[in-house]
Amino acid sequence: MFMFKWLMGFIFMIVPLISVAEISISKQASVIIGTEMVLKSAILKKEIPIKISLPTNFSLSSTLHSYPVIFVEGKHGIEFFQAVSGIVKHLADVERMPETIVVSINGESPSPDIYHHNMWGKRSPDKWASWGEPNKYHAFFKEELLPFLKKRYRANDSRAVIGVSGSSFFPFYNLTQQDNLFDTYVFLKVSDILGMGYSADSTLIGAMETRLIDPSKPKPLLFFASTREGLSFNKRYQDNFNELTQRLSSIKNLSFSSKIYDNEGSYDALLKTILDVIELKYPKHVWTADYQDIVNKPGNALENLDKYFQQLSEHYGFAIFPRSARFNNINELSSLSRYLINSKRTEEALQVAKRHTEYQPKSWQAYESLAKALEANGRVDRAILTVKSALKLTDTDINRNQLQQYLAKLNTQSVEN
Repeated sequence: MFMFKWLMGFIFMIVPLISVAEISISKQASVIIGTEMVLKSAILKKEIPIKISLPTNFSLSSTLHSYPVIFVEGKHGIEFFQAVSGIVKHLADVERMPETIVVSINGESPSPDIYHHNMWGKRSPDKWASWGEPNKYHAFFKEELLPFLKKRYRANDSRAVIGVSGSSFFPFYNLTQQDNLFDTYVFLKVSDILGMGYSADSTLIGAMETRLIDPSKPKPLLFFASTREGLSFNKRYQDNFNELTQRLSSIKNLSFSSKIYDNEGSYDALLKTILDVIELKYPKHVWTADYQDIVNKPGNALENLDKYFQQLSEHYGFAIFPRSARFNNINELSSLSRYLINSKRTEEALQVAKRHTEYQPKSWQAYESLAKALEANGRVDRAILTVKSALKLTDTDINRNQLQQYLAKLNTQSVEN
């Protein structure tokens, strides 16, 4: 019995020594979702912090590509930058919307004098004095920030702004009082602010209506979102939202939508708001293309593809191109070239593959695709040179080994021929 107890005690002593293994970190790196920078504004005479998230393929894409921009204003921009950029990145990567830049302006949302009409409870005085120099802020956008984004990141003229709660003052001011900087205005949690105004006897609802019925002024896309919970705080908020919907819905040729979300907190609704705005602006039936269906129509594959995307570009007002490469999807130029090779349309496959290298001149995969199209067309020696170009662009051992194996196969073919 003593021996049994001693043996069991010995086992319990050594088991922890045998079973406990501490995991170690072999490699560590930060996951980068964007870049934070500080811009020195000569107009505002101060520094403006911003965050910027670029499309997945930005560094690979040619200068032919330009990008819409979504701005998230004010302190809410700081808070919601990651959420907005994450949604946009995902939907752009699956081609539910164009590849898009997201920028948060990390500061105040300027406003001229505004009469609050006690929308935030009884307050004195009746008017809040101007803050943040809104006219200079507009000039900062127009003369400094937008040119900077265009030059450095190929931003185009398609621009949206998201204003949430107190960060909506500048988007409202720009929409109603200035030359519009944006073609899309998204407002969330503003049912109280809608009842404020630029004079003692006016509201922002009236200011918007006056501006939007003017036939000489552009009519941007407008999306207003609230939650049932948010509207329940004050009957005036529900009245404001109802009046907004009634008055703006009657304006001809205005792309306008208002939505109330049930079972959502005021800020939680941001995610659904972004999804609904994207569906409104980029409807799935218009935006999502079936590349194989397009190239199987009568005519040349690349010409059919160009025609489709030219029509899409004309509709949206900026150049839109077929995607060169996508995650796990056949609607991309690389997969399309393979499809055409398998369909014995090798010359068309070569045309598509060449376009891939034009769109992504820094992509090793583009040159690999081109090499395979050249091989299919019997141009093995040219394919060998193209694989060597691809090897210069690879950044991992796995990719390099893959290309070297393919190169060895091509060299064997070249000797046999």
